[in-house]
Amino acid sequence: MSPFKVEAEFGVDGLRIQNSQAVLNAYLLEQHGIAQLQDVTGAAPNLATSNSDTRGYGDVLSLRGITNSIFFTTPSVALTVDDVPGGSVSSYTSGLLGVESFVVKAGPQGTDYGRNAPGGVIDIKTRQPGTQHRGMVMLDYGSFKYSAVQAAFDGPLGKQFGYSASVGLSDREGFITNTAKKITADDRRSVAGRGALFFRPDEKTQLRAGVTVERIHDDAGRLTSLFSPNRYSVASDLNGKTEIERLQFSFQAKRKFDCGTLTATTSRQTFDVDPSTTDLDLSPLPLAFSRVVQNEETWTQEVRFESTPGANKTQWRAGLFYFNTDSDGNALRQFIVPPSAFVPPNFVQTERTISGIRQNNLAAYANFDQPLAPQTTLKAGLRIERNDSDITRTKAASNSYGFPSPQDPRLVLSQDSINASLSAGVVHALSDSLSVQARTSLARRPEGYSAFTGNPVLARFNDEKQWASEVGLTFGQPKGRFGGSILGFWSKIEGYQFERTVPGSTDYIVVNAKEVVSRGFEAKFMWSPVERVWWDFQAGYTSAKFEDHRDSSGANVNGKRVPFVPSFTVRTGVTVDFGSGFSVNASYAGVGRTYYDERNTAMFSQKSYGIANAQLRYRFDQWTVALYGQNLFQKGYYQFINPEIFAGAPGAPRRFGVQLALRY
Repeated sequence: MSPFKVEAEFGVDGLRIQNSQAVLNAYLLEQHGIAQLQDVTGAAPNLATSNSDTRGYGDVLSLRGITNSIFFTTPSVALTVDDVPGGSVSSYTSGLLGVESFVVKAGPQGTDYGRNAPGGVIDIKTRQPGTQHRGMVMLDYGSFKYSAVQAAFDGPLGKQFGYSASVGLSDREGFITNTAKKITADDRRSVAGRGALFFRPDEKTQLRAGVTVERIHDDAGRLTSLFSPNRYSVASDLNGKTEIERLQFSFQAKRKFDCGTLTATTSRQTFDVDPSTTDLDLSPLPLAFSRVVQNEETWTQEVRFESTPGANKTQWRAGLFYFNTDSDGNALRQFIVPPSAFVPPNFVQTERTISGIRQNNLAAYANFDQPLAPQTTLKAGLRIERNDSDITRTKAASNSYGFPSPQDPRLVLSQDSINASLSAGVVHALSDSLSVQARTSLARRPEGYSAFTGNPVLARFNDEKQWASEVGLTFGQPKGRFGGSILGFWSKIEGYQFERTVPGSTDYIVVNAKEVVSRGFEAKFMWSPVERVWWDFQAGYTSAKFEDHRDSSGANVNGKRVPFVPSFTVRTGVTVDFGSGFSVNASYAGVGRTYYDERNTAMFSQKSYGIANAQLRYRFDQWTVALYGQNLFQKGYYQFINPEIFAGAPGAPRRFGVQLALRY
């Protein structure tokens, strides 16, 4: 029942359906238009992302109602690429290069992975070198003067050495027109690369050294006023800029023994935003803007030992994990204060916040699968971790008149805690084609600090505690043409972490809702009714609501939906291979109503919508030509809404393009 590689250029043959897990290969990612991590909404049931197209900076990932905050909480959905975990969600690699498999595991995964993952894990594996050289080069050109080049190569460098390398370059004009400056407002340019060298001194040992780099030169985030009659138009005095660099080095040593495999993985990652500038008023007047510079440096070390796979025997995995991250920020905001009896005309306020937040995590985890009978397996896991964090923060205020301004005192705080996570479940095979699964977990997300307030009480937020349970059914013959699963889940979260503003101030903090309950279901299937026809389908429904919480004004919001969590996700696609090299596919992605404030204000919500894509392909020898269309019916929607500045990030409009690819 574990995922495995699919070598064909397209198709879903062999991708087994599993409860709590979605498995995609490179073809399915392409079919559904998932070219970067910001496109993953619906890639698994109840998985969604909210973003303003800033390549991951400030993204919110949600899975089964569990989310991260925009700036300061640790991820709820962890990301690992070839066993290397990411830091904050903002630091996650944006581009998806050389992907072999893309696996989403829903529900708490802290007892299975070194990086804590209370909401789930996105586990990506890239192409590994074999005994022959393989390569792919793809050229892409489309609407909005979009152009891109992708290439991936891997193979042997002798009897003991191998390599893998991939690179991607892209450039396009913006979707939004800045009518004040008569230019496009959100042009995008990026270059990314990934490479690894492999050394196998003997049959039982493998060493791998890897590097990943991503450089982004974009205009401002894709934001327009909610009052604008045209969501793709803005009249701004400042076009904005987003400059991002991500760099990661990793080293892994793997050694096989008779009883199992020992794996040690070390990584160093840096994430730099310098700068991110935004026009806060989205008008032709210089009323307000922000400029953020941020640096994040992360070290990880994991040592893991796992048993040798075998039928009808105990399988186990145990490991130690260390994580350290330092995040330094320099945020500048400038805005005009409306004149009043106490404020003269043209009074410009300037605020600069300089902060440093450090987080450490040391964890031990273990899990096992114990056969109780030929058809029944018990699964259990334990995680114990120590977290500590600290913050230093200053804020300086000034104004255009030189009046004395209140200054925030220097903030220096620290805290630490020891937490435990547990999981237990059972899988029972009723027959070769039908099995049931039940699982329950206790998971915690650590406490931390908000850097956008000088109040020591408001700066600290508490940990988040989750009790999650699920029951599911998996069906389908092992080599049959049809297979699927249905599952129901229920989670009670105490101290639910999310961000909001502080009334009467410019502070922005993480708060803890006393109780949130998230419940829902997931359904998946893959079907090949006849030879050369494939249909895959995934859908999920989530009802994540406040059970005990008051908003910033003190009003009771019990029964309101949690922000950033869509009520449902749907993703489905059909591929038909006509033979003689011709094939066609069509896909549809639907997203349910999403609210972006805790009061569920109608203006700050996006109603349900769906996006249709299609592609026509012709393959001859090693070449493939593809014509594609995305958002074919020109559906207008927002993929993120900022209630503080009454702005939204409109989703991409209809685009067409052509691809030419060489694979060998």
